Amino acid sequence: MKNTIRVGIVASAAVVLVALAGCSASSIKTASAVHAAAEATHSAAPSATPVPTPVPTPEAAPVQVVDQGATDCAGNPAGTKHIYVKISQQHLWACEGTVLFVDAPVTTGASALTNVRNATPLGTSRITGKSQDVHLIGHDVNGAWDDHVTYWLPFNGGDGFHDAPWQTFPLGSPLYTTQGSHGCVHVLLPALAQLFNWVSVGTPVTVKA
Repeated sequence: MKNTIRVGIVASAAVVLVALAGCSASSIKTASAVHAAAEATHSAAPSATPVPTPVPTPEAAPVQVVDQGATDCAGNPAGTKHIYVKISQQHLWACEGTVLFVDAPVTTGASALTNVRNATPLGTSRITGKSQDVHLIGHDVNGAWDDHVTYWLPFNGGDGFHDAPWQTFPLGSPLYTTQGSHGCVHVLLPALAQLFNWVSVGTPVTVKA
């Protein structure tokens, strides 16, 4: 079993807006507690009146952050592969049994656009294919696209996982609502390469809000 792959986000100071990403809507062609203040050993000069020892101020309890990946993997049957995508967190977790295999930021569909239906569909489906060096071709009322990707893992008709070298804002960003995909899930290339080699046709994919 491989170690968990954690892929970070490279953010830049200036966020550049880009055109919508291209999914396959119509056709596809192959291609310390604080240190006790008491420890500040005060060495005051001897005095008739004892100097009171400072009382350390207690620290606030650390905030508990739920690891969504660990939560989803915990309910995954032993030996079973499953990919989870959480749209509100713009993140993906891939589990094999209860072990987290891949943990990466993503960009999902541009759900705030009103003249097209670009939101990534919710629910559970399955990986239906594995392709490399592919052109994703499609069009809608906003125009046409022909985007080359290195890896393509469809899981819901024309929607799937793929890299997006044209995207200039960080994956995981809330900009996805207006600048995201046509329904696909963009994944950073190193994480996608791991997924591609690990996943099988038929592996379940669950997309949650």
